[in-house]
Amino acid sequence: MRKVSVVLSDFQFLTREGLIHMVENNSDFSLAGVNEGPEGLLEMILDKHPDVLLLDYQSQDPILLTLLKQILQSHATNVLIITNDTQKASIQNLLKLGVKGIVTKGCSKLEIVNAIHSVSKGSRFFCNKVLDLVMTPEEPRVEDCLPTELSPRENEVLQLITKGFKTSDIADHLNVSVHTINSHRKNILKKLNLKSPTELIVFAMESGLVKS
Repeated sequence: MRKVSVVLSDFQFLTREGLIHMVENNSDFSLAGVNEGPEGLLEMILDKHPDVLLLDYQSQDPILLTLLKQILQSHATNVLIITNDTQKASIQNLLKLGVKGIVTKGCSKLEIVNAIHSVSKGSRFFCNKVLDLVMTPEEPRVEDCLPTELSPRENEVLQLITKGFKTSDIADHLNVSVHTINSHRKNILKKLNLKSPTELIVFAMESGLVKS
């Protein structure tokens, strides 16, 4: 099986060395190049055409933002952002630019590895922290009198559950991991004080959460 080629660009020494170690010690990956700053990164991408660019991103850096736009417009690689910036506006700006994947520096090794695999195939991957951040409503909604509010993503998952979608099908449909969907299912049951998927479907139909 062909290895996933990765170019790594991280401006912090310790983080960069940790990511290099992770990539080099994974038999599925091949480290195609390492860059310590924006200088020369676009040229490296256009030369190497890696499957994934793992990029340390700081939203306050206008030079880096310009570089990111150029890389995305080149279509020479799939970009996976790794960041310490968990401001909702910053994450939303990255999504608008067309970034395929976003993880934080607090993510586990497994999440980052899964992210590299997903993004290398052109699929989207956002870690749980990023998903929770983006899907949390700005203000509580008061549209109905239900005892608990589900997030927009939880409502989306619930709609698909009631249509008979399996967990793996929901994950594919929403471009997230099976682990993420399982987390949403558990959260929905907990919020609605239900014990089984059957009770969930009945409750959803009777309460008007979904259309029958």
